[in-house]
Formats: sequence, C-alpha cells, structure tokens
Amino acid sequence: SSILLLQELRCQKQKEIKMAHRGKISGSTLFLNCVCDFPHMRENNVNSCVQFIQLHGVEYISLGAVISELTPEERVRDTIEQLTEQTKRLINIGYVVDTKITNAIPLEMWNREYPNDRAMKRPLQKTINYIKDKEFGAAVKELNIAYKQQKKFLNRNSNRLIAGITGHNVAVLYVLSHKPSEALALFREALTLKSNAFGEDHPEVARTLDEIGIQLFAEKQFEEAMKAFSEAQRIRIKQLGHTHPLVSMVLNNIACCCYSAGNYEQALKNFLEARDIQRKTAQDDLDLLHVAITLGNAGYVLIQLKRYEEAREQFEEALLLQQSVLEDGHSAIQNTLSNLEFTNVFHSAQ
Repeated sequence: SSILLLQELRCQKQKEIKMAHRGKISGSTLFLNCVCDFPHMRENNVNSCVQFIQLHGVEYISLGAVISELTPEERVRDTIEQLTEQTKRLINIGYVVDTKITNAIPLEMWNREYPNDRAMKRPLQKTINYIKDKEFGAAVKELNIAYKQQKKFLNRNSNRLIAGITGHNVAVLYVLSHKPSEALALFREALTLKSNAFGEDHPEVARTLDEIGIQLFAEKQFEEAMKAFSEAQRIRIKQLGHTHPLVSMVLNNIACCCYSAGNYEQALKNFLEARDIQRKTAQDDLDLLHVAITLGNAGYVLIQLKRYEEAREQFEEALLLQQSVLEDGHSAIQNTLSNLEFTNVFHSAQ
C-alpha cells in the first residue's frame, strides 16, 4: 500500500523533493577556483584559456536490492548503470587559466554560461559526442591520443596540469566499458601524475583515490579500498571542510566497506552523515541520484538491523528522487520498489 500511495503522489511530490534538495549553495561554493573567480572567465573571454574535460567516475557505491545480495563487483556495476542513464551528466568542462585550473563545471551549465565559446577543439568535441552516444571505445581512442601527447611533452604549455586529469578520464571510460583491470592501472598512473602536478593534498588527488578505492572494493580488497578512501577523506576534509558534498561521497564508500566487513552500526552512522551533507548541498540531477544512492544504502543497513520503519522512510525518499531523474522502469527504481516491498512485509510481520 505504501508503494501505491507513493506512485499516486509522484507528480505532486517530485517537484517538491527536487526543490528541497537543490539550490542551497552557490556554484562558487562547490568549486575550488570557480570559473567566476578568474577575470578571463568573468568577461566570458575564454578563447585564450586551455580547455579540458573531466568525467565523473563511479564515485558512489550502491548496495542494491536486498532480495538479491550482490557481490561487490555487481554493486559497482549497478551504480554504473544508474549513472549512465544519461551520460551527458558525467561530462564537465574546465579551464587552465594563468597556470591554474578551474574546477570543472557540468556540461549543461557550461553550455548555458558560455554559449558563444568557440575555444573547444574538435578532438574534445568529438570525445564529448562519443560519450553522450555511449561509444566509450571510440572515446577512449580519442582521449588516448591527447593523453600520450601530454605525457610525452609534460613540460610544454599546460600538459603538466591536465595530463593526470586526462589519464583519469580514460580510466573512467575503461570503467564504463567494463574493463576494470585497465581502469585500475590507469587510475594509479593518473594518481602519480596528479600528485606530481598539484601536490599530494590536492582535491584532484582525492578524486582519483576514491575511484581507486571503488575498483579495489569491486575486487573484494576491502582493507586496501579503505586505505584509499580514508586518504581521500583526509584530503577533502583538510581542503574543503567536513560538510562539503565531496566528503559525503567518500563517507558513503567507507560505509560500504564497513557493511562488507559486517560492521553495520558504523556503516549506518557513515551513511546517515553522508545523507545529511547531501541534503544540504545537492544541486543537479546527478547530485540527486547520489542522494538516492545513499538513502537506499542507509535503508539497506537498517533492514539488516531490523529497524524496518526507519528503513521504509529512507527508501520512500530515495524512490521519489529516482523517479524525478530516471526513466520509468529503470533498474534503480525497481530495486528501491523491491526494497520497499521487502521492508513492508517484514514490518507487518513484527
């Protein structure tokens, strides 16, 4: 009955839920070295800047449906399926300005803010189009050309700054192509390049550490994954503070490691802390999917702890968020509906 009620209220509530999770912080708060902080960008004169793309990776691990206990590898793949519903959400645009990088902004935001920018090189545009069309193999070939050149001439122009980012992007494309071994090796290579370019305590380093941790999690190397996540968390807290949305990302993944180790109480604590940060900072559709993942994960653990009423609350909110972003019938929605039904059955039996 709870599921039917949610479906009846869907149209009414979706807009309210999205608005409740969006617009609570400005873009300049989210991005270090925001584009608006540079005179070049404020004047919309971006033609003199070097452009790069940055791809969202897996970032958040989802535990999935309770009735079909997934392996760690399947959990990572399940998350990838959610994120690639619309691959344009994964694409961000950044610039190198005055020997510094701007943190990349979502492609849709870039299109809106700089509609007349002609600085984008043809290979970059081709890569973006391949990704939007889910032609990940073609995108790998295109990006690899740039990556090899950047590594070969590391001290030329801005190559030192963006080589690690490009390597990270190629690794993400390997992940999306379901080639985890190639991805993990390239993430590690990108980590070295980023550490040398930015220093070991830079958020770019944390971004790659998080993806390394996810690949190690998929391989059931939980201790090594936890080391990578913990280092990413240390960097992000140091650079961004305890309540930044990127801190919630790594909290969710640390919680998944805790869950896999059977430490349900610590997992729940981390999931709820991540959820509370996300609720205050989510801005776009990808952020909303991340909130839904964390809510679903919290509900999953609450079921293991037999706290069914609390679990149902998490799943209900996750469902509304997913339905506002994903197409009907998406596996993530079906998983949440399944979790709700499972929760209701056991809650009624108490």
